[in-house]
Amino acid sequence: MNNCILLDFDGTITTKDTTRALLNELVKLRPWRVFGVVWFGFKMVSSNNSVTQQAYKNRAIGHLIAGLTDSHMSRALSGFSKKVTALYRPCMLKKIKKADENGTSVLIVTASPSFAISYCFSDLPVIVVGTEFKKNGDVYCGQLHGQNCYGSEKVNRIEYWVRDRSMDIYFTEAWSDHFSDYPMLKMAEKRYWIGGELLREIVRERDPSGNFVLNEG
Repeated sequence: MNNCILLDFDGTITTKDTTRALLNELVKLRPWRVFGVVWFGFKMVSSNNSVTQQAYKNRAIGHLIAGLTDSHMSRALSGFSKKVTALYRPCMLKKIKKADENGTSVLIVTASPSFAISYCFSDLPVIVVGTEFKKNGDVYCGQLHGQNCYGSEKVNRIEYWVRDRSMDIYFTEAWSDHFSDYPMLKMAEKRYWIGGELLREIVRERDPSGNFVLNEG
């Protein structure tokens, strides 16, 4: 049996959402595309539906990466990684490193683009499962490849990852800052929620056996 920890990324490993940082770095590559990003950003913040917000977030990212390769984006991803590193929760980095020492796998499951989050963790012993974007050869097309890795889709992606490795996996714990990840956290023996008073109330009502960690970041 192989032990594994499940971690959300934005707001869980980091102290806040990193979408704006990624968009800012990608815009620097082709500044004239900022107008499309502003439009998608307006639509995103105007919606109260988290699924719709994620859709516009991905459309903005797709708009910026269309026609680029991973090599073209290296400068932007380097800048993004530097900004993200400053937002890491020390306790979560310690958890990742301790898990590696104990032979426990760490699976980061995020709605953010896998190409961006994988770049940030290139020097840490983790596996990243995130939202994928289509490519034509090495060039990004701008559209999603499959579903956005959000909500219950995270469970599908985790199950696919397990099947692909033909291993017996035991999820010892899972962490998130948003209750949309409840389907993923239910896969683990122990559930940890990190956030403020609003999330605390949701956890008390809907997941009383879950563990709550106050976000002081």
